[in-house]
Amino acid sequence: MRYLRLYLTYAKLSVMSKLVYKANVIIGIIAFLFGEVASLVTLYLLVSSVPSIDGYSIYEIGFLFGLTNMAVGIDHLLTDRLWTVAYFEVKLGKMDHLFLRPLPVLFQVIASEVQLEAFGEIILAVAMLTVCGLNVSFIGGIGSILLVVLGILCAAVIISSFKILVASLAFKFKRSGPLLQFVYGFSGYTKYPLKIYPKIIQNLLIFVIPLGLCLFFPFENLFSPVEHPILLAVSMLLATLFFASVCGFIWSRMIRKYESTGT
Repeated sequence: MRYLRLYLTYAKLSVMSKLVYKANVIIGIIAFLFGEVASLVTLYLLVSSVPSIDGYSIYEIGFLFGLTNMAVGIDHLLTDRLWTVAYFEVKLGKMDHLFLRPLPVLFQVIASEVQLEAFGEIILAVAMLTVCGLNVSFIGGIGSILLVVLGILCAAVIISSFKILVASLAFKFKRSGPLLQFVYGFSGYTKYPLKIYPKIIQNLLIFVIPLGLCLFFPFENLFSPVEHPILLAVSMLLATLFFASVCGFIWSRMIRKYESTGT
């Protein structure tokens, strides 16, 4: 409860500071919204020339696109400061004050930034899920929907954990932003059906970075329910917990290498 109260206090201060410049917030939301619309147009141009991709219609792929965008949007909303850690803060020695407070550094990094621009991604994701959801036939019931919700939350945790892992490399190498930019795009693979990729990519997205497990499998369950949905839910939770634990452990080891530097 103490950490929850502290998080809410940090988040409130972050939102208040951003709302001082309301026009900037609105422009940022619109900019991200248009950026995602451009990705959506690209998706439409790719799949509109064929009746289906691996048996999935354009609306079904659009629904999967919306699931991925929702997970990315949640991550963007809650953990955006990791980008500045990876690019600038470690290199410029601007994290000293975080080490002087009686709170975990990672908690402070995450809690101190609420990125309102992420609502552009979330708005588009909701629109995609609504429009495409009305144009596809789901077989699964309420259990399948809950599995999709769980998958979105697990995927958001995995994406954030991946960012934590790569951002922590800055403590050793002073700057890991370009690498973070590269690996962050990996989430784009889950915007399309997992089956269209080579086996090596499928295995990577299921067993190593389990985004495919948490997004594609619940998505597919809407059309072809599995026999044991609880087993799938437990697998998603355990995979997410394990991946997040590994990334958190690497952060805890790398942070010991932090040096206050201006070079």
